Amino acid sequence: MDKAERLQRIEQFEKRFTRLNIIVSVVMLGVSIYFLSIWSPYSILLPGAALLYTTWLEWNKMKLQQSFNPSTRYHRLLRIDFAVMLISLIWFMILIAMHFNGINILPWISWTLLIGGPCLILIPRWIDRKQSALDEHHVTSGEWTRTNRERLKHALDDFSRKGRKES
Repeated sequence: MDKAERLQRIEQFEKRFTRLNIIVSVVMLGVSIYFLSIWSPYSILLPGAALLYTTWLEWNKMKLQQSFNPSTRYHRLLRIDFAVMLISLIWFMILIAMHFNGINILPWISWTLLIGGPCLILIPRWIDRKQSALDEHHVTSGEWTRTNRERLKHALDDFSRKGRKES
């Protein structure tokens, strides 16, 4: 499967979940406004729910990407990338449990941001680079971002041209 086919399959994947992403975002906004209005301690669960949803999306994306290349090394890199997301979800759940048990989590969050933040940026970039070396048709996140930006730009240009023709 070449790069153009992969980009098309990823685009179809993104389109399939666009409506669900909008619905989840609106629900999260409504729930967060509700929690802010009543000053509930359960508002800390909201980012965990968002991270759980993101982890589910990443699982589906990993399954899609596994169909691109049958190599076990390629699959292992995909699983490592997913494991990073899963570990961040588990760590967040541990922090929530510590918070509900009365432990001050501010120092834990500081260390998490200090150590985990760069890891969550650098590890996926390293995996992307390894996958590119392993598979010449691998679509990196940067390539997908540029392609998606160009596609949206052309769609917006077409929309604005259509609006000018009608007026």
